[in-house]
Amino acid sequence: MGKLVAIARMIARTMGYIGALAVVAMMLHISLDVVLRNLFRISMNTVPEIVARYYMTALAFLPLGWLELRRQMISVELIDFALSERVRQYSDALVMVVASVIYGFLAWTNWDKALSETRVGTLVEIATYKMPVWHSFYFAPIGFTLATVITALLAIGYLNPTLAAQLDEATE
Repeated sequence: MGKLVAIARMIARTMGYIGALAVVAMMLHISLDVVLRNLFRISMNTVPEIVARYYMTALAFLPLGWLELRRQMISVELIDFALSERVRQYSDALVMVVASVIYGFLAWTNWDKALSETRVGTLVEIATYKMPVWHSFYFAPIGFTLATVITALLAIGYLNPTLAAQLDEATE
């Protein structure tokens, strides 16, 4: 189980860095477009499509696993104060199981969509240029698949102290 945690941690961290890189690339790309348009009257026609199809989807979906592993997703704890430590562990494990099922369903449906868009070779027509965008459909299923694995590990970790220690160590 320790190797699985280490592999999940490495992949989740890498996806988090790719998401951060997407933010920086998006900022530079948009800034370059603004400078070129205002100083030289040169417009980069593909900026809105690249931002929407690539940068934003990478930013939104790839870091999901890293956020789940670090337990930085939004949570609401309405009755946790009234629960005993053991009941809280079971409650947290149940929440992670539900999250894992939901992420798994989202991953499954998005893999189907990504493969479908690949077969079709989805393009976006911009003026006289046809830009392929089928690649961008893979960000969501990759992010959801990783989040599925990590939430499943967290669910087991809430019930297994050895795995919980390894998961806590993986977040550092």
